[in-house]
Amino acid sequence: MSIKLENKKIVKNFNDKVYGASVDTIESIINEYYHDDLCWNGPQPLNTLTGREELLNTFWKPFLKAFPDLQKNSFMHLAGNNHFAKDQEWVVTSGHYVGTFKNDWLDIPASKGVVWITYIEFNRIVDKKIKETYTILDILDLMRQAGLRFVPSLAPEVIIPGPATNDGVIMRECDEEETKKTFQIIYDMIYKGLLTFEEVGIGNMGLEKYFSEDFMWYGPCGIGTTRGIKGFEKYHQKPFLKAVPDRNNVDNEFRIYFAEGEYGTLIEWKGFTATHTGNGWLGLPATGKRIVMRDADLYRREGDKLVENWCYMDVIDVLLQLGVDVFDRVRNNKYIL
Repeated sequence: MSIKLENKKIVKNFNDKVYGASVDTIESIINEYYHDDLCWNGPQPLNTLTGREELLNTFWKPFLKAFPDLQKNSFMHLAGNNHFAKDQEWVVTSGHYVGTFKNDWLDIPASKGVVWITYIEFNRIVDKKIKETYTILDILDLMRQAGLRFVPSLAPEVIIPGPATNDGVIMRECDEEETKKTFQIIYDMIYKGLLTFEEVGIGNMGLEKYFSEDFMWYGPCGIGTTRGIKGFEKYHQKPFLKAVPDRNNVDNEFRIYFAEGEYGTLIEWKGFTATHTGNGWLGLPATGKRIVMRDADLYRREGDKLVENWCYMDVIDVLLQLGVDVFDRVRNNKYIL
């Protein structure tokens, strides 16, 4: 068995054990699958947690108390070595935490109904245990499902689906040439396409070389989901690039890029900085503030084109940097749309 497949089985087994776990039993599961000196990096307001005890008491126990029938359902599961640090072995999973929102969590009032929390999670495996985690949960969308809205979305907000081909959970060996092809298309799309915006402008980045004409772009709450290059440009790229046109890489930025078969992924954790100088994005006027972003993507390729793109962004963290404290609004029941 390859190291990649072995690592994926470790993470999948952990994800499967979440269903049936409780506040009383989660500690033994965490001890089994995580290093004691782990570093867990999550969304606002959880942020960085170190060690099993802090992870248990700050995230897992309150999370399971709020959603006692929790399942962690993955629709994508792939592994690889980070292109920028080839000795690092990572497993990425994405899907939904599904459960009944029975008790308040992070001061969000419980809806008492079923909810889907979209997530992406990168786990670095060392000596057959999880040593390091980077994860984004769409907590803003949980608020939406609980009846709380703070920013208007340009595109429809949906429960994000898995791949149209239902084959994103890769528990097999993949053809290396197919993996290389996927990685190269994604890499070129970013460095020869998206990053040319300042030189060529919207509509001239050559995205048709990399995306199929009617590709699906699944965005986070506050932005929404689009179809096709025109929809992608109209509802996401144009408002976003107008708002933060001067994007620059952060020194010593943290990035993970890899592919497996026809799927590829990347995460940039505070990987670039920009100045908020344009109006409209996330419903806000320009603030002139500098922001850094936590964002990640997953892609599916067919032939020579990308046909699906899942985008994950810690929108609540971005809003906080722009002066909008969503959790303060929740606690004080104010400025709710």
